[in-house]
Amino acid sequence: TMAFKKARDRQIEGMTQDDEGRWHDDHFFVFLADPQPGLIDKVNGGNGSTWDVEIKRTHDAVEAINKMRPKPKFVCIGGDLIDAFPGESLRDPQVSDLKSAFADLDQTIPIVVVSGNHDVGNVPTMKTMSMYNNDFGEDYYSFWVEGVFYIVVNSQYMYNDSETREQSSNQDSWLRAQLEIARLSSCQHVVVFMHIPLFLQDPDEEDSYFAIPGAKRMDLLTRYSDAGIKIVFSGHYHRNAGGFWRNVEVVVSSAIGAQLGNDVAGLRVVKVTADDITHTYYPLDGVPER
Repeated sequence: TMAFKKARDRQIEGMTQDDEGRWHDDHFFVFLADPQPGLIDKVNGGNGSTWDVEIKRTHDAVEAINKMRPKPKFVCIGGDLIDAFPGESLRDPQVSDLKSAFADLDQTIPIVVVSGNHDVGNVPTMKTMSMYNNDFGEDYYSFWVEGVFYIVVNSQYMYNDSETREQSSNQDSWLRAQLEIARLSSCQHVVVFMHIPLFLQDPDEEDSYFAIPGAKRMDLLTRYSDAGIKIVFSGHYHRNAGGFWRNVEVVVSSAIGAQLGNDVAGLRVVKVTADDITHTYYPLDGVPER
């Protein structure tokens, strides 16, 4: 099985800025959130030691993506790749099984990874971030596809950076630079991926475990809006949700793994045209091939 980090590094090498972000062509990508092997067992009263269902769902998602024609430009895994927190004994086998499932993905389709709270810890540390980076690669980065600018951020720094002040500050400086690129470039669209949603239903909602705290939320929304960010994709909630603030759409996708609401396991197909970005959440047994 190919190492996940190496596969991802190799696959996104070609996704670089071209013609200063000038629009190229319509395309689509797949966003799937929270594979999180072991959570279904916990929800059903277990200790998370069984994850056959989640891995089968991940295999099913990979199979559905492989059948798509044309092929998606990339697949984004929106965080909580695993359920075991860093340092827990189940982490390594969960990482191994997840990598094995995605090793079956068509090798011409790049994999983009977002870090989640279960991947790096609710309160990330230098040690947990090192574990994540070794297993999955960078926790924040940007790339270009067909003249569209995509930004991936580590939302855990925005939720609780009490043990990672320096890393959090570094990401914030980097993000400001990326948003300036977005503001000044000629690109048609700018898209952000972050695991924890900015909000679930309402930008003014009360703080909760499932969203970025209010003070940082409004700062980010303002910065995103000013930079011309069109849409932000997140997971974490294990339910579909979202809404709008000014010109920014917040899209929260339910999980490919365990459901905590009334949705079903699925993935989101995102279509990007010169004029618009549209998206549809499909259950695993209803993913269209074309």
